[in-house]
Amino acid sequence: MSTLAEPNSAALAEPSPAPAKKTRIVFIDIGRGLGALLVFYSHIAHPWVIAKNDKAPYVDFIEALTSDPMHMSKQGIGQIAVPFFFLVSGFVVTPIALRQGTGRFALNRFIRVYAPMLFVVALTAFLLLVNLHPPSTGQPQTLNPLTVFTNTALVNYLIYPQIVLVPVAWTMIVEVIFYLLLMAVLPLLRRWVWLAIAIELTFIFVVMMSRSQLGPSWSLFAVNVSYLPAMVIGQVIWATTKKQIPLWTGALYGGCAWSLYVLADVINVGRVDSSYNLALAFAVACFLMGMFAEDRLKQRKIWTMLSERSYSIYLLHMLVTFVLLQLLRPAVPLPIALLIVIPAVFGVVELSYRFVERPSHSLARRLSHRPKPPPPAPETPEPPPEPPVETPGETTQLVDDAEVTLEIPRIPAEPVPPRRPVPRPRPVQNGRMPRNGAPPPNDTPRADQPRGMAPRANGGAHRARPVVESGVDRTAEPPVRRAMPPRRRPSAPPELRYQPDQENQAQRGDQDDLPRHRNSFRHTPR
Repeated sequence: MSTLAEPNSAALAEPSPAPAKKTRIVFIDIGRGLGALLVFYSHIAHPWVIAKNDKAPYVDFIEALTSDPMHMSKQGIGQIAVPFFFLVSGFVVTPIALRQGTGRFALNRFIRVYAPMLFVVALTAFLLLVNLHPPSTGQPQTLNPLTVFTNTALVNYLIYPQIVLVPVAWTMIVEVIFYLLLMAVLPLLRRWVWLAIAIELTFIFVVMMSRSQLGPSWSLFAVNVSYLPAMVIGQVIWATTKKQIPLWTGALYGGCAWSLYVLADVINVGRVDSSYNLALAFAVACFLMGMFAEDRLKQRKIWTMLSERSYSIYLLHMLVTFVLLQLLRPAVPLPIALLIVIPAVFGVVELSYRFVERPSHSLARRLSHRPKPPPPAPETPEPPPEPPVETPGETTQLVDDAEVTLEIPRIPAEPVPPRRPVPRPRPVQNGRMPRNGAPPPNDTPRADQPRGMAPRANGGAHRARPVVESGVDRTAEPPVRRAMPPRRRPSAPPELRYQPDQENQAQRGDQDDLPRHRNSFRHTPR
């Protein structure tokens, strides 16, 4: 029993592995991957199976559960994916633009959008040349250098009449317009996010209301601008969650953006059916649920792979699917044809991702990356300089890299002669000091007076004070004394200020009023 319990106890003692740290936003990866798959399904079900009346009961069953209850029978359930992609663009691209700046952001987006687009347009032109009939929107597909350039640059959606080689690329011109608008308001977005979003909403409203005033090309531009409110909603969600604007401001701006999106349906700006508003509402609900559930979601490789390849799936799925189905049907049954088409689509997508999209991402990241300054070299402490050996009487020369300094040795100062003590004035008779420097009387000592005795004032004599030599070295320099601030004389009280007749009177004493008598009191000699 003990041997059986030891493995269990050892297993319990082992620490559980730490959860892997997420490096991506998982709900966005899941949403982009599912969105690309929904668009793929809808373009098989509606433009091919339903439009060509190809018998597929399983497709009818799926449509009865998804598209019909959502009133999306014209475009399919994949219609939800487009506004979700727009929400992701507003939520993710806005902080990227703030971090990269206008120039680097424009270069990054240009390479990421147009490199795969160039590959898809070139492949479509090749298929048109060999008469394989790629999918069409019913508009002419005139092939010449000008149309190839306009379709690659996506400006064909702004030129009337339209020539569309890639039908699914209409969402990309909406993305490009949003990027241009974002770069225009980027200086304001750095300081006043609320003002930048207000300008974006005003721009959308003005363009939509003037769509029929400036010609057909401006009307096409207004049709594409009418989808920008979905991106603004994603931008508002980012600004609110990152505390860039208050919650009430975000709710107000979100309501305004929603109203503009509904207004486009009211004035009929390029809407095919009436399910656009419902698709946006469902996309916003899914986006918010995924954002709130982000902490509970785990990063999976399958979602990361689908999200990274979603752009290539979106651009290539319809082209490869229609060309292969035209070659296989009706010789091959539809289920078998789909088993051939779906792997072929993902194979072409993988080639496009590995050799076109991922290299373009690396190039865009390298060209738009701000170089980091090189780290400073570690400082090695320099050894202290050796002091020069000085020889008395010689000068020492110190050589520096910048200048030459001459250090002159100090010369000892000459000895200062000792100061003579100032003799104290001797008192004279009557205890008064001589005036005007006159010598006192009887200043000469008598002959019988011993040495060292001085005559007293009354005729006596006393011993002179011997001069005591102090131990202080008078040749040394006196110590430096700190200068004291001058003493300020106390001012008169406020009631006596500016009254000079009282200031002088207040400083006099009683002894100043007595008469002066110099020789009135004489001392009689003893």
